[in-house]
Amino acid sequence: MREGRPIMSEPALRNAGTPSIKDVARRVTAGLTSERERAVALHDHVRDTVAFGFNSHFDAGPPEYVLSRGVGHCNPKSQLMTALFRAAGFDAYQHFVAIPNTILRGTLPASRSWLLPAVLCHSYVDVLVDGRWCAIDSFIVDTPLLNAAKAKLAAEGVPLGYGIRVDSTNEWDGRGDAFSQFSRELMLDDHGRIDDLEAYFGSPQYRHKLIGVRFNTAFKLMGDLGVGPINAHLDRLRRGEAN
Repeated sequence: MREGRPIMSEPALRNAGTPSIKDVARRVTAGLTSERERAVALHDHVRDTVAFGFNSHFDAGPPEYVLSRGVGHCNPKSQLMTALFRAAGFDAYQHFVAIPNTILRGTLPASRSWLLPAVLCHSYVDVLVDGRWCAIDSFIVDTPLLNAAKAKLAAEGVPLGYGIRVDSTNEWDGRGDAFSQFSRELMLDDHGRIDDLEAYFGSPQYRHKLIGVRFNTAFKLMGDLGVGPINAHLDRLRRGEAN
């Protein structure tokens, strides 16, 4: 979690209600007239209000849930970003690829690192802005984590880990591609644009399973006990305290 904004527990979240994606999109883009301004405003809202981390729905968290929870990794944040873009009238898709797990080196405590599959199913967003398709995942990594992770990579002299690449960015100008995690060089396989997530989760392409059980199911059963230690480790990393 980010300092000053604690992540709500599951019971508290259920009692707090969830925001409407349409209302959030309308509020964030209010008064902005150009497509580019509206797209960038939505991007920055997801980057700044949903910290990089994990919630108990894992890849399957509905957009409203992820927004209310205030935490999510690449796949739920990409689903949220796609939903907000569409609510604001943009043509947008969640695009899945397979990448090596080295991007997440150091993001999990040692007691949880064995959970990482060798190949990750990562998603970014394809969005049409001013007649041009942009591929972005620059909204995924929040700024405190990006800065702390870059410092770690510089100190270690390695090109990737802690959720980022050494040349990652979480800034986007609405005119081209921007990535905080993905790069074309990392891609092992292109799974394409996915609208039917449940079908994708049931396909052989989906790698996030433990002994045949989807992480979506396992982490939902564990609740905060499953994701809490991981998010606490990420908070220590943001503060420069993680080893």
